Amino acid sequence: MSTTMDDQALMNLFVSHLIERVERLKDGSRLVHYTSADNAYKIIAGKQVWLRNAHLMNDYSEMRHGLECLRAAWNSSAGVELQQWLDNSWQGIKEEIENTFNNHATSMIDDTYMICLSEHDDDEDSYGRLSMWRAYGGHAGVALVLNTATFLSETDALAVYSMPVVYRDQDQFVEWFQSWAAAIMDAGDTITKIDRQIILNLFFHAFRSFVLATKHPGFKEEREWRVYHSPSLDGTSPWIDISIETVGGVPQQVVKLALKDDPEVGVVGAAPETLINKVIIGPCETPLPIRMALGQAMEAAGVQEPWSKIGMSFIPLRDRQ
Repeated sequence: MSTTMDDQALMNLFVSHLIERVERLKDGSRLVHYTSADNAYKIIAGKQVWLRNAHLMNDYSEMRHGLECLRAAWNSSAGVELQQWLDNSWQGIKEEIENTFNNHATSMIDDTYMICLSEHDDDEDSYGRLSMWRAYGGHAGVALVLNTATFLSETDALAVYSMPVVYRDQDQFVEWFQSWAAAIMDAGDTITKIDRQIILNLFFHAFRSFVLATKHPGFKEEREWRVYHSPSLDGTSPWIDISIETVGGVPQQVVKLALKDDPEVGVVGAAPETLINKVIIGPCETPLPIRMALGQAMEAAGVQEPWSKIGMSFIPLRDRQ
């Protein structure tokens, strides 16, 4: 690649909307998965997590929201200016970018499997987050607080990726897109010297992030991260198994991600003993039996001092009937 911009700086330019949240993880923030006690036990005991199809998210329209935001921005005055600049630099590349994206847009949504996490603050260690218990705790919820080494690893070995969610409505996205496009054009010769295929790849992955991780600002308190895999786009790996399972009475294809480390290929922090930071048992009527089951599962999975890592949230939350 003939350019004075290093690979990381180039990538940062195209995913500038994610940098602040990634830096927060690097500074020591943790992630958390709010789920049922039953699922938490299965994750730890089975040393695997299931990624479910985007169609089965709480609000499937989330995926459409990102797609609509991107289309509005691409057709805005800033988008048209960017397209003209691109074609002046690489003749015909605007159409290639559109065709590449459109050829995969359906699979981005229909063939994407994910699990949702949330950023976790130190002051939430004792009780968790009330809004998340209400939304995801059910009658016996558990919060799995996770270390973040594996989310910051720069490796394609897993064929599974993660990114933070950005909260913007369509107008906010179009306004932000204007500054994003301007930053790319302002890079001038540094960008235009880059190989055509690299530019196509950068735009494709940026557009994919817009679709998969743009959410209505009404959800911003969740501070969500998404772990995702698209078999048709990302291929496979020794960490992935795909099978049909029944979840909540609905037969469905799931992507099973093994929780195991392999430092030789850059996968670190994925095994339970390195991934689990602590466990919070949510407000429920049976915290002690749940604690016993999870502690034994953590012990068997190799988590050091598991019992000291399990807490119970005693928020006086009324059980929903």
